[in-house]
Amino acid sequence: MKRVKESARRAYGEIIRGRTRVRLIHEESRPAETPPRFILSLYRSGTTLLRYCLDSHPQLAVPPETDFIGLLAKILEDQQSLAGYRDLGYDAEDARRVLADAARRPLDTYAAGRDASAGWVDKSPRNAESPASIYALFPDSRMVIMHRHPLDQIHSFTRGGSFCHPALRVSIHGEELIAAAAEYWRANTKLLIQESESHAESTLAMRYEDLCAQPERILRDVLSHYGLEWSSEVLKYHAHDHDLGREAGRVAGTRGFSVSADAWRNWPAEWAERAWEVTSREATLLGYTIA
Repeated sequence: MKRVKESARRAYGEIIRGRTRVRLIHEESRPAETPPRFILSLYRSGTTLLRYCLDSHPQLAVPPETDFIGLLAKILEDQQSLAGYRDLGYDAEDARRVLADAARRPLDTYAAGRDASAGWVDKSPRNAESPASIYALFPDSRMVIMHRHPLDQIHSFTRGGSFCHPALRVSIHGEELIAAAAEYWRANTKLLIQESESHAESTLAMRYEDLCAQPERILRDVLSHYGLEWSSEVLKYHAHDHDLGREAGRVAGTRGFSVSADAWRNWPAEWAERAWEVTSREATLLGYTIA
């Protein structure tokens, strides 16, 4: 039933609302250099809503998830690859610039095709698994880190405990799946908190629940952090067309800001207790409870 509803929402977005898939853009069309901007957040943490909001800004383009930038960034950590660059006459900074250009060129082209004068924002959840790599590849970037209550994220990430996401790299179900997803949340959230503290001047941390509760205040903070003027269009994301990617279709058929929370309370008590035991330290730092 859930999959049927999800398919219906996507159909609503594609057919009724007329949302499109990404258009091919001629590669030679590139905007002036603009600062790289990222949203770092785990899967199923509300970033599609934030993406649609920011993509509604008249100067921004926020494409579907790219998933390749983190892999390019990882090359900087591979000594054999760096040795190969050195053999061609590239030092470490030269290699970084070449890789950064390769990473951002398709996004620059996409932004140009959308007439987005301020450039792009990338919101690929895969990047949240290695945030230090993204910071290293783009030391001049502006980052927004968005968190969600761990048990809500885990419930959505595992579809209530019935779906094992490829990011978990295991094949299990039930309580063991919940435990694995909890460890995934804990480990990667710890990394995000550490990077947020290490790059405080270039990083804004926020919570999905706060975006839904106070959308204008949070979006003003995000746009200011990105160096952009306020536009009320970001509150009217439902009135704008957004290119479709692989993200869930739920947001495409909705309007407004309604928090999705507490579905995990339908779990067996031991599932919730085990997930909270794993995630409670980082969750408490972020202001979350299970009261």
